[in-house]
Amino acid sequence: MMSQRFEIRTLLRWAFALTGLFFIVFVTNEVVDVTMLHNDRRTMESRAQWIATLVSQDESIQTSTTKNMLVQFAKEQKMQISVYDKKRQLVFSTKNEEQRMLEGTKQLVVSEHSLAYIKQLPSTHAQAGYLKLIGNKSSIVGLNLLYCFFVAAGVALLLYRDYLVRTYVRPIRFATRMAENLLEGSYNMIAPDRVKRESILHLNLAMNRISESIHDLKHSYNRQRASMATLTENIGNGLILIDGVGRINYVNQTFKDSFQTNASYWELADYHEVITYDSVKHMIDEVYTTKATLARQLQLNVGIERKYYDVSCAPILNKHNKVRGIVVVFHDITTIKKLEKMRKDFVANVSHELKTPVTSLIGFIETLLDGAREDKELEDQFLHIMLHEGQRLQSLIKDLLELSKIEREHFNLEFAKLSLKQLIESVLLIFKERAKEKTIDLRFEPGDEGIIDGDAFRIRQIMINLITNAIAYTPEGGKVSISIHEREDEVDVVITDTGIGIEKDKIPRIFERFYRIDKARSRDSGGTGLGLAIVKHLVEAHEGRIHVESEPGHGSSFTITFKKNSVQPQPNAG
Repeated sequence: MMSQRFEIRTLLRWAFALTGLFFIVFVTNEVVDVTMLHNDRRTMESRAQWIATLVSQDESIQTSTTKNMLVQFAKEQKMQISVYDKKRQLVFSTKNEEQRMLEGTKQLVVSEHSLAYIKQLPSTHAQAGYLKLIGNKSSIVGLNLLYCFFVAAGVALLLYRDYLVRTYVRPIRFATRMAENLLEGSYNMIAPDRVKRESILHLNLAMNRISESIHDLKHSYNRQRASMATLTENIGNGLILIDGVGRINYVNQTFKDSFQTNASYWELADYHEVITYDSVKHMIDEVYTTKATLARQLQLNVGIERKYYDVSCAPILNKHNKVRGIVVVFHDITTIKKLEKMRKDFVANVSHELKTPVTSLIGFIETLLDGAREDKELEDQFLHIMLHEGQRLQSLIKDLLELSKIEREHFNLEFAKLSLKQLIESVLLIFKERAKEKTIDLRFEPGDEGIIDGDAFRIRQIMINLITNAIAYTPEGGKVSISIHEREDEVDVVITDTGIGIEKDKIPRIFERFYRIDKARSRDSGGTGLGLAIVKHLVEAHEGRIHVESEPGHGSSFTITFKKNSVQPQPNAG
């Protein structure tokens, strides 16, 4: 298609050029003819004027005396001279004139090769006659040859032009199109490397090298850009990139997720208009002013949550030490802050829990040393109290060690097939007497067998803690029931009591260390405040779930969900 279009354009160009050449030749020839005719007419007029003075004498035509002179003049000038009287009858002619009568009086008559000029011979009172001169038209020798040379030169120039087009212009046009395609990101054009002209060969090879280099650079740029995008999107920190005039150029997905915003309108917006935190804006303003990196811990409200961030602002400076942009990084340290608070609370709670029995023991020992030993009844009472406090201290230390062991990285469970029904029946034997003392109806509802993969010792520990709490927080005459419900892939163990219940807003906190619903009741029952924390960790170690439903004054229901076929973790080395 392109070849046909090119051939049509070539033919049209040649037709137009040749038409132009012939038109120029035609116009030039017409101008030359008109010019020569004008010169011939002036020459004829001059000759006719001279001859008229010879033949017009005394108001009559006299040719007898000038005959020889006229013949000689006609011969020299290669022309014919004819003289007619006023009746247009031939009076004299330098050649035999067949036409004896002058037919027309037109001043100039032009034929193909000759020129006839007719002039009236004037007299004083009337016209004396007519003078007719016939001569050859003037011509330029070699004019047609000059025209042929001109046309040939034009054709040669056209041929040379096509040669230049084929040799130079086409490769240059190809290189231009190739460069335009490179700018548009297309690398499918390859310049030919088999050309005769060395300069064109160098051009084509250079264009091919440029194409390969740009392609490699773009490929490398895209790879680095993809790597950078992956890095910034998965860096784990919120990231904002601001340019030198305060417009936001980039916001990564971590920031959007952390601050619960899609930030779709943030890009190219002024950071003063879209960032709602004054403390962050003040930091950015300070970096623009000082050109120094800033790092601060800020407390920011995100929705209804209060989060803590380690915010870092770093300037991007050019070689003239001017700010080209600022990178703002938001590192969420809310979890760390919570862990710090939990650690502080844990230390405070442990100190408090240890202090109470230790203070009690020291007080009773000092009392006994001061002489209370002489009163045997009082001594026995103090010793029983000391024993109770010592046992509570022992239980607290035991639970702390147990919780520490469960939370360790290398904590493993001994998985085996077991029956929850048989395990719970054996556990209930422990609480039979305790329930009887409080007249609590402790029953195991008939139901499914509950065969699962699990650690029998740890599940027994879970059940003991939950049933202990259920009996402790259920008043006398209450009821504690346990039931098993099997589903397709899971088994639910439900422990329900008619105890004091838990307020709804306190349910999420009951699994925290040392958290007690009723502190007095918990201490009286010998509780350490770590039981439910241990339960939660052990349930999660079995890949299970624990769910609590409770209503103050109406009791609570704990549902523990176990998988029938748990994925047994591999023991950790060391």
